[in-house]
Amino acid sequence: MRPLQFPAAPPARMLLRPCLTGSAMPSLLGHAAAGLALNAAFTNGHAPRRTWVVATLCALAPDVDWFTAFLHLPYGHALTHRGVTHSLAAAALIAIAAMLLGLRTHLRSPRIWLCMFAAAFSHGLLDACTLGGVGVAAFWPLSHARYVCVWQPIGVSPIPLSAGLFTRFLAALWTEAVWIGLPALLLVTATRAARLRAASRWGGTSLELP
Repeated sequence: MRPLQFPAAPPARMLLRPCLTGSAMPSLLGHAAAGLALNAAFTNGHAPRRTWVVATLCALAPDVDWFTAFLHLPYGHALTHRGVTHSLAAAALIAIAAMLLGLRTHLRSPRIWLCMFAAAFSHGLLDACTLGGVGVAAFWPLSHARYVCVWQPIGVSPIPLSAGLFTRFLAALWTEAVWIGLPALLLVTATRAARLRAASRWGGTSLELP
């Protein structure tokens, strides 16, 4: 990944990179698919419905900062889109909150916490792979630098959506299907195959939660 610098951000030695203006990110469908795939990877595929829902919400949660647009904060401010809520620190806090508020005691294991953490931080990683928009403050509060991936194959999902942008929205969904949907499907298939192989090796014993 490579960092970006903005006029309003503290001075730092970073590469400048031109960005599109406005809200630019994968759609909620792409983020939700990542959360569901990670939940399938971290559980035995027969996890309670609650964990599927909570993992999906964790994957969507960082976009709560979208509403800070109404505060008219300076471009690149830590509280603007892809800032604080997209960081590793925020992902850890989101996972803790999800464990305490969304899951029952018997589901609160280190593995499930790691699943929720991965789902939350997958949001920032996918945003960094999106062509357009401001970079991701992945290491806040240690660094205010904004990062983007060198390779950005995911198209911008225009928000708010209007009739004139519908074609662009469909094109963005296609890139999400290729670069998020297919890897998610491969992850689920690979982990399921690995569990079936392990179960057959151990005489058909299934891998149970937590």
